Amino acid sequence: MNLRRIALIARRDFLGYVRTLGFWITVLGPVIGIILGMLGISIANSAEPTRYVSLLDETGRYEQLIIEDWTADQKAIAIDTMTPFVKLVTSPEQFKIFETTLENEGVDEAKDYFASINPSLAERLPNTGSNLRIVEIDGLKAGDINRYLSGDIQPEFRGEAVKLSGVMRITDSEDGPKAELYTSVPSFKGLERDTNDILRRDAEDKYFGETGITRDGFWNTRENAPRVTTINPFKTATPDGGGQTVTMADRVPYFLAAGLSFFLWLTVFSGAYMLLMSMVEEKVNKALEMMLASTRFTEILFGKLLGVAALTIASMMPWIIMGSLGIFVAIKLGDPALAGALAGSVTPGMIVTFVSFFILGYLFYGSLFMALGSLAESMQDAQTLVTPVLLMLTMCLFVVTTGISNPDSGLIKAASFIPVSAPFAILMRLPNDPPLWEIWLSAFILLASTILVIWAASKLFRHGILSGGLKGLKTLISFGRIKSS
Repeated sequence: MNLRRIALIARRDFLGYVRTLGFWITVLGPVIGIILGMLGISIANSAEPTRYVSLLDETGRYEQLIIEDWTADQKAIAIDTMTPFVKLVTSPEQFKIFETTLENEGVDEAKDYFASINPSLAERLPNTGSNLRIVEIDGLKAGDINRYLSGDIQPEFRGEAVKLSGVMRITDSEDGPKAELYTSVPSFKGLERDTNDILRRDAEDKYFGETGITRDGFWNTRENAPRVTTINPFKTATPDGGGQTVTMADRVPYFLAAGLSFFLWLTVFSGAYMLLMSMVEEKVNKALEMMLASTRFTEILFGKLLGVAALTIASMMPWIIMGSLGIFVAIKLGDPALAGALAGSVTPGMIVTFVSFFILGYLFYGSLFMALGSLAESMQDAQTLVTPVLLMLTMCLFVVTTGISNPDSGLIKAASFIPVSAPFAILMRLPNDPPLWEIWLSAFILLASTILVIWAASKLFRHGILSGGLKGLKTLISFGRIKSS
């Protein structure tokens, strides 16, 4: 084999796809999708006007409770959405002040503080919940509700005159408290959920009060009731007797293995399918016959495998970058226990195993798809020929899903020694620390199978090009007598 000719064929296939518009749409599709998604969310948030609502509590019992409930909800949303972003772009001292302001003063004040230290980024803060604002009006009366809703009377909110979108009125009736939301906007639901929550709690308090049981006491009892604790006796115990409890951090390695397995499956499938299409296309337009005038079958085979491998990695690069950034951000900003488990899962052994089985799996399936593509006369023929292989690849997805819940099952262990599923099954077994000899045995079986498939593919490849496809059982039986170049 001539390495220069292999490199030229690989370069030809790679550049042939890279220069097409479809390739760049595929490569930039995830990035474009994320940008459009963020832009759409930003436009939707900016298009949604700020709504103002006031409370008219004629009972005198619920107004403050509703405001506190709404404030707590907004603070919780802000902590989940704003805090990671602010932590990423501010110094530790500034972030501490931001957290203190958010906790003691509220969401709007925390946003104002962030805007004072970084005005340009303040506009890009993630959405912190609803655009609803509560306006407290002293002396609000039921007879004035229509005038407030029509805009004839505009109360002040943070020094600015605003028009109310709704007024939540609460009164006492014979059947108990009654809440009515006055609004001229049919879709407006201001404070409806928070008011319902407070009224529900009040009804629960009255019910429990008749039995001598408090609502908080009941729910605290439920919350503090004994629960089953899962113990892993092989984990290192701490002096206080803990350390062996199974937590979500213990499951992180399995989710990481599943993510790598699925990425491997998607990459192998994409690369193999591109090889198939390339083979059929060049066979139909007689390009392969012209190439055979100056190159060998094996050189074309390896050249195409190398070129499409580079193309596949290039097309998956946005996913690789986003996945790496996601892991980095999760480690830096996530829960310390989960972040530590994630960082501990990305070991040199897992990286080496992933890369090794990625290469072997790609060569195995790529050679198989190329061989079948060389036998096809059209895309319809190719789709018929590769259907069994596609079914095998689809079945491998069940290996991944099974491995998440039962990584030590006999099915996963057996699948790690079957060539078609070994690349995916062995990754799912890594969090359980399988014996090293089993990993080596799986790699050896896959390597031997890959060599066998490449050898058979060269025969099929030569026959498919020279004989024009698969014709009859007699031709299929004669493959063993065809010498590979």
